[in-house]
Amino acid sequence: MKNLLILFLSSFLIIQSLASELVLIPTNSLDATRQLFNNPEVKVHFFRDEFAIATLSHPSTQNSISLDEKPWQENMSYYLVYTDASVNKASYKASIAMQADILHDGDFFLIVRTNEKKYGQLPPAKNDGMVRIFSREAQIADSHPYFRNSQSKEANPDIAALLEKVNGEYITQQVWHLQHYGTRDAYMPQSIDAQNWIKQRFLTWGLDVEVMDFTMPYGPASDNVIATHIGTMYPQEYVVLGGHYDSYSYSGDAPGADDNASGTSGVMEIARILSEYDFERTIVFCAFSGEEYGLYGSAAYAGRSAQRGKDILGYFNMDMIGYLKPGNTTMVTSLIYPETAQELADFYTQIVSVYLPDFQIIPASFTGGDSDHTSFNNNGYMGIFPFEDTNNYSPYIHTSNDLVGPSYNNQEQAVVFTQAILASVATMAGLVMPTGISKIDKHATLYPNPATDKVTISMEGGQQTSVTISNVAGQKVSSFTMQGSGEINITNLPAGIYMLQIQGGNFRETHKLLVQ
Repeated sequence: MKNLLILFLSSFLIIQSLASELVLIPTNSLDATRQLFNNPEVKVHFFRDEFAIATLSHPSTQNSISLDEKPWQENMSYYLVYTDASVNKASYKASIAMQADILHDGDFFLIVRTNEKKYGQLPPAKNDGMVRIFSREAQIADSHPYFRNSQSKEANPDIAALLEKVNGEYITQQVWHLQHYGTRDAYMPQSIDAQNWIKQRFLTWGLDVEVMDFTMPYGPASDNVIATHIGTMYPQEYVVLGGHYDSYSYSGDAPGADDNASGTSGVMEIARILSEYDFERTIVFCAFSGEEYGLYGSAAYAGRSAQRGKDILGYFNMDMIGYLKPGNTTMVTSLIYPETAQELADFYTQIVSVYLPDFQIIPASFTGGDSDHTSFNNNGYMGIFPFEDTNNYSPYIHTSNDLVGPSYNNQEQAVVFTQAILASVATMAGLVMPTGISKIDKHATLYPNPATDKVTISMEGGQQTSVTISNVAGQKVSSFTMQGSGEINITNLPAGIYMLQIQGGNFRETHKLLVQ
C-alpha cells in the first residue's frame, strides 16, 4: 500500500510539472500586472511594464504566447535578450544558433533557451542586454508606509553640506583605477582583483563588509561586495544603493570606464562620505558582479533579501554616469523605473528639485536594455535607475575604447549624479549626527568599544532597562534586562558590528558595538 501511495504521488507530481507551460503575457497596465500576481493559476517569474513571463497551471489563454510547454528541465536556462535598433538581430541569432533556441522574437527583445552546462555562458547582444529568467516566483512591490509622509520641500542644511563633500577628483581617480585592470569580466581573475580592492576601500571607511558568493553558469566568477552602515534607530529598515563593477567587451580589453567604473565609483564616494555620519536607518552599499551576463549578482542579493523578509524602502542604481555627448551643455538623467516603483521615482524627483534644481530629470522607459534595479523590482522592492540621456549615452561601452577621455568624459556630471543619489539616500535613511559625536544626552555608555570578550554598559541612575542586541542583518541575537550598570559576556558573538537597543522607563536609544 505504501509503495502504491508513493507511486501515485510521484505520478501526480510529474503530471503537475508537465501541466505547467512557460508563456509571455502582454500587459497594458499596472492593474493587469497585479491581476497576474493575484491569479493562483499564474506563477510570474519576471515582469516589465509591457509584459510578464510566467508559468501557467492550465493551457495558454488567448492573451498569452506559448514559449515552452515543458519548462525548467535540468540544465536549461532562459534569458530575456534585448535587441534594440543598435543590434543586428539576424547576425546575433545566427551567432547563437548552435547553442540556443529562440522561443520568441519580439520588437526589442528575444526570449532564449539554452543548455549552459553543455554550451557555456550565453553572450549578450548589447550593453546591459540580458536578464536571466529564474524558476523562482517574482514578487511585486506594494506601497511603502515611508512615502506617506516623505515630502521634502525644503533643503536640510546638513544634507546640503554633505553634497559639498562629493569630490569629483576622487570619483575619477577610482574610475582610472578600475579601468587599469584591463578587464573586469566576471569570469576573469582581474575582476576578483577589483572585487578585493573595493572590499578594502569599504573596510577603510569602517563599514561592515560581506563578500557574497553566488552561482554563475560558466564556473567560478567574482562576487558581490556588500558594505553595511547600521542605522541607530530603525536598523531593520534598509536603504540600498549599488552598481555593477564587472565589465564586458565584444573583443579586446574591457576597461569599462563609463560602464560601469563610473557608477561603482559613485557608490564608493557616497560610502566614503556617509560612513562618517549616523543615520536612523541602515544603509547598504552594493558593488555587484555578473550584471553583464544577466543581472546575476543583484538577483542573488535581492532574492536573498526577499527570502529573509528585509524591509528595503528603496534601491538606487548607479550605472553609467560620466558621459555627456560633446556639444551638449545641459546635464540630463533619463529616470528609468517600472510603474511599481512610482513612489520611489517621485521621491527622487522631489529630492533633486530641492537640492539640484538645474539637474533635468526625464522619465524614461528603456526598451534597449536593463540594469540591477530590475532585480529589486522583481523581488518585491522599488528600484529606480537614473541613467545618462537614453538618446545620447556613451557609444564606446562594451569596447576597448570605454576609457577615461572618450567615454567617461565629464567629471562634473559624475559629481551631479552622485550628489542626487547621496541626497536621496541621506534623506531616506534619516541623517542623525556625525559618528562618535553626540548631539543628545545619552543615558548609557559602552566600554571598551571595540571589545573582544566583555563590554560594560554604564547607566545613569539605577533604573531597570531592557537590552536587545541585533546583528548587521537586523536579526536579534540576544535580549535581557539589567538593573543599573552591568557587564555582559560577548565571547559567543562572532566578530562584526552589532546594535544594542537600550530601553528604560522614559528613554530608548541605540548604540553601535564593534566586536573584534
